[in-house]
Amino acid sequence: MKRSVVFASPEFLPLIEVTKRAEAAGFDRIWTTENPGRDALVRALTFALHSETIGVATGIAYAFTRAPLAMAAAAADVQVASGGRFSLGLGAGTQGMRSRWYGIPDFDHAASRLEEYAGLLRSAWSAERSFRHDGRFFSGSYNELDGARAPVPIWGSGINATMLRIAARSCDGVAVHPLGGSVRYLDQVVLPAIAEGGASAGHSPELALWRMTSIASDGGAARDRARKSLGFYFTTPSYAIAADETGWGDTAQLVRDLYLERGGDWDAIAALIPDEMVAEFCLAGTAAEVRAGWASLSAEYAARGVTEVVFQTVGSGADETTANLEAIVDTLGPEQAPGR
Repeated sequence: MKRSVVFASPEFLPLIEVTKRAEAAGFDRIWTTENPGRDALVRALTFALHSETIGVATGIAYAFTRAPLAMAAAAADVQVASGGRFSLGLGAGTQGMRSRWYGIPDFDHAASRLEEYAGLLRSAWSAERSFRHDGRFFSGSYNELDGARAPVPIWGSGINATMLRIAARSCDGVAVHPLGGSVRYLDQVVLPAIAEGGASAGHSPELALWRMTSIASDGGAARDRARKSLGFYFTTPSYAIAADETGWGDTAQLVRDLYLERGGDWDAIAALIPDEMVAEFCLAGTAAEVRAGWASLSAEYAARGVTEVVFQTVGSGADETTANLEAIVDTLGPEQAPGR
């Protein structure tokens, strides 16, 4: 099973050194994230240009902030510049992200839009000269393309069954939201949806699971950081399904209620989340505790056909997230940890 790291951090250029460190430790690839303050494609390209062998991928880039042909051109260029080490992870985001962050009017059928978007990208990459698309959601034409471009592997992403099913049907791989890394949620929702989607398309997509990971010399402090990250996710109603399906629905509701009452009081929100819930969704503790947890979890994942685990940092600022990323690389690299 491949091991990767996602740079879910506000930091940027200092992560070049973390990339080199991860490459030396034997990690398969670096995934980059985005929000209105950072761009996943630019970061993936930067890390590729400062490394030699490690893969780079967007994990994820928001499809609906970019016109499909613009995304096709950008991804193709990153693929060339990286020497073929790039994969394009796409997502729709939540309704709140689309409207509050980017001012994009809400729309229906996010999963179906993503499916058409992925197909349009492939058509653009394979077109020899001219291009035309008239679809349900997107349309466009161009008569002076610069010739066929190398295709880029596409990863769809999601947490609910519909998005996972359509991502499996239309993409080369499925990147599962960190709340989907629970073994119970994996069995009850993720694997059935991906199996159904893959079967309808006649292929078996790769499966990458994100896993929130928090490492510190003080195991309690590491778990407290994980609690805050879980609290942040569960303030979003769209993610309630992960709590409901794993028996934590009441706790997630308390989190949402407290958030509405007191805003981002993360210490108070974190106090609602018990250690058992942290263990369900995260790897958290000292380096020794996390290695032991990973040894057990990796066996569970491998038995279910997971092809890649993506360790996601936690933390509330650049320094904290970068230090945690360094700890992840040093603790869980293929050369350091069991369960290779």
